[in-house]
This record gives sequence, structure tokens and C-alpha cells, in this order.
Amino acid sequence: MHNVVVLGSRFGGSATAYWLSKLFERREITVTIVDQWTLMTYRPALVRVAAGHPAQADNWHIPMVRRYQRAGFRFIRDTAYQIDPRAQKIHLATHPPLPYDTVFVATGADPAWEAIDGLGPHHGGVCEDYLARQTAYALSKTAGPIVVGVGPLYYSGSPVRLRASLDVPALEVAFLLDAWLSKHRRRQDIPITVITPACVPGESLGPKSQAILTRELERRQIQLIAESKVEQVGDSHITLYPQRVIKADQMIWIPPYHGSQLARRSGLDDGWGWIPTDKYCRHEKWSNVYAVGDINRSALPKLGHIAMLQAKVAVHALWAAMHHKSAQPFTPFVLHVIWTGHGRGLFTLSDILYGGKRDWVYFGAPASLAKTAFNASYRFFSGWMPIMP
Repeated sequence: MHNVVVLGSRFGGSATAYWLSKLFERREITVTIVDQWTLMTYRPALVRVAAGHPAQADNWHIPMVRRYQRAGFRFIRDTAYQIDPRAQKIHLATHPPLPYDTVFVATGADPAWEAIDGLGPHHGGVCEDYLARQTAYALSKTAGPIVVGVGPLYYSGSPVRLRASLDVPALEVAFLLDAWLSKHRRRQDIPITVITPACVPGESLGPKSQAILTRELERRQIQLIAESKVEQVGDSHITLYPQRVIKADQMIWIPPYHGSQLARRSGLDDGWGWIPTDKYCRHEKWSNVYAVGDINRSALPKLGHIAMLQAKVAVHALWAAMHHKSAQPFTPFVLHVIWTGHGRGLFTLSDILYGGKRDWVYFGAPASLAKTAFNASYRFFSGWMPIMP
């Protein structure tokens, strides 16, 4: 049988496992999933956790392993240290080397906190459950300015050009904080500022969404400092180039990102930590190595929907190759909803970033309800939705 290994068990890894279970007979392949956690932390919900609801963090730990076991897959709790594409083996931290015929790499990108002088997880964040919980608890003591910071994205050679690591969750948490503070009658005393290296809010979205976000930031008196270059971060201040100091009683950071150390150690990256792939998400040199989600350089920004699309394309490509069929290439587009608080949301369906012409948006209560419903469904079905993109 064909030996398949999936590295990672979040959006991309889970969707990869789903399609492997749907397309292949059990007698055709063996599947092993490797991840350091048995529970997936569902990151899209962490913005609500950070915005004043710390207890909700525990609600978003999803048990993925049971789904894999029901499908007849093997799960190894470990960390992949290096992939050897010549020997077709994966070196793990605590288990013996794991052989493969095909490997799907969905381990994500690595934060680069150290890229900004003085910056660290202790300043607050929203991308991991412990950071979101810590940030929410700190809000109860916050009496002064709140700064939501977005770090730069370090990469080269991607089809798209972005400056910010990912400003969408930063804007989302700023809006939710505004609503939470208003509800508790504290908003007028606490200014909120968003700093980003991007030129416009919602850099990864289309121009229509960017216009709505700009309008909402102004209407709700959330200051936006665009095209910012952070030189240094202290305990209660941020220094921007040239010589501008922003005071902060509380910070919330989306850190810089610089690709993957795993990809670098394995010699599979493009020199910046991102895996270069063809239109089927296959490595440009090693055809039995697929890259899904954040680690794939073909479609920044890194959103859960794009990871799920890449998983579908990659597994279908493997199935087509093994069954002498043709496969559909990866066609990226942005499908995303931002909670903006007060029961409203911003829905975006756009391929402008990738050279297309679609740019459809909707701003209102149904968008917020749709995101809430999707999140609840993803948790209920442990990532294996009845309808997958």
C-alpha cells in the first residue's frame, strides 16, 4: 500500500486527512498524522477570547484524533524535526524516523517575535489560546491606551506582495474590543490604535472591503497608523520610525512571520522558509512532497479557507496521479468574514489579490451570524464538515 504521512493537524492537516478518507479506499493507502497536540486550537474564535472573554478559550480545543482513528488512520503525537526527501523519511523529536511514499506538510509558519527589538509573547497576542486568555484577563486592569500591533511578513518570490503578517485578526479584535469596552462604559476613556506595515486596512482583502474597514475605523474612532515600521517595543510603549513613540497600557500583537524552520532544515524551502509548489501544491523539485496552508508560498495571505482549498487540490492531485486521471489546479481566492462587533460582520469574496476581478462584499448582521454558525459547525464536526470547500 501507498504510505502517506500528514504533518500538522490544524486547518490544512485536518482537511488533508478528510480528503484522504473520502477519495481513497482503505486498501489503497496507509495514513499517519503527526502533530504535537491531540487537540486543535481553533484560532478564528480566539479574537472573541482576547476581547474580554477569557473563559471561552477552553471551548475551542477540538479533539481531532477521534476523527482520524475512525477513518483507520494512525496518529503520532510528536514534533517533526526534519524531512529527508532523498531517503523519504521524517525525523521526529522522540520517535524513530518515519518513512513515507508521499508527505503532506501542513505545519504552518513560525512567528518571528525576535525580528522586532524588545517584542515578545509577554506583550500580548491573539494567535494562540494562552495569549488570547492572558490578553483578556489583562483587559480588566487596563485603564489607558490599547495598541493592536501587526508585524511584517518576511518572504520573497510569492505571486502576491503583502507587507503585513496578517492584519485581518488585528482589525477584528480592535472592533470587538471597541464593542466590549462600549458595553462596559469604558470606551470613552480608553483609546484604541492599530499599527500595521500595510498601506490600507484589510490588505489581504479586496478594495471594497478595505473601503468599509476604513470607514468603520473612522466612525468608531479607532486610530489607524498604516505603513508603520516598528523599531522597538517596551513594556508600555512602541517606537516607530522615525522617532515616534506610541504609549500603550495594553498591547495585542499579531507577530511577524518568517516561514518555517522545518522547511529550512529540510532544504525544501525557497530560502525564506516557504515551500515553493506547482499549481497542484506539489513541491517544485520533489513531486511526492505537498505543501498545504501557511507553509505554502503560492497563496498568501494565510487564511483557513485557503488552507482547506489547498488540501483539496493536493489530495485530488495525488489521487489523480495514482489512478491515471487529470486533476484540477489550485485557483486561490479570499473567502473570509470579520466580526465587527455589535452583531455585525463583513463578508468578503474576492480574487483581486490574485489578479482576478471578483470583489463581492456584504456588511451586516447575517455575515456575523454566518461566521458564528461556521465556527460552531467546525467544532461540532471536528473539522470534517458535511460540505467542504
